Amino acid sequence: MRFRDRADAGRRLAARLLPYRGGEVRVLGLARGGLRVAYEVAHALEAPLDVWVSRRIDVPGRMTVLGAVSEGGGIYLDQDALRGLGLPEVEARSLARAEASEVDNQVQRLRGTSEPAMGGFTVLLVDDGLVSGATAMAALQVLRRQHPARLVLGVPVGTPHGLARVRPEADAVHCVEVLPAMRDVSEAYDDYRPLPDVELRQLLVRAREPVQPREVLESTDLGGFWM
Repeated sequence: MRFRDRADAGRRLAARLLPYRGGEVRVLGLARGGLRVAYEVAHALEAPLDVWVSRRIDVPGRMTVLGAVSEGGGIYLDQDALRGLGLPEVEARSLARAEASEVDNQVQRLRGTSEPAMGGFTVLLVDDGLVSGATAMAALQVLRRQHPARLVLGVPVGTPHGLARVRPEADAVHCVEVLPAMRDVSEAYDDYRPLPDVELRQLLVRAREPVQPREVLESTDLGGFWM
């Protein structure tokens, strides 16, 4: 399965997440692309939408993902990747600090306020895809510390390895399409253009407007993959 764009992916994911509609739900979109997917989910569930920032830790000149850093002070390091590169953890944490600074900057550009309160709510964390699972791992670990009633991850597409990695950090994981050979999320999309800050901020503004009546796809066949 390929998705036309992130809006198409969001609508397909929303059909799987409809059982969460009507409760005390909060939807968080991982910046950048995850927010566009999450917008469709929040709209279908008639739930509040906010953004969450988590960034990969990459090694300059290498394809390996070392881990990720999240707002709220989250750091996830892939120990297998560190061993494979022979990279000392102290060096990896130095790279993480550099990314953490950019996380703070991006939070200020997109939200400009403190972290949304998630305690006691069902939190749906949404991204546009998952390969290594690092950015979701860092975000989930921080969100868990806010004591949500349930912590759920939803993605349109993911790899078996990445999904298995994040499963222990969430109460449930929902994925529309599992692609074992996927090396980059863009492979699952016809349109995977970058989303500028101004467009992301507009999505957040639109999400706060009164919900207009619209037909929501009610599916009795959830399909996809969940765990």
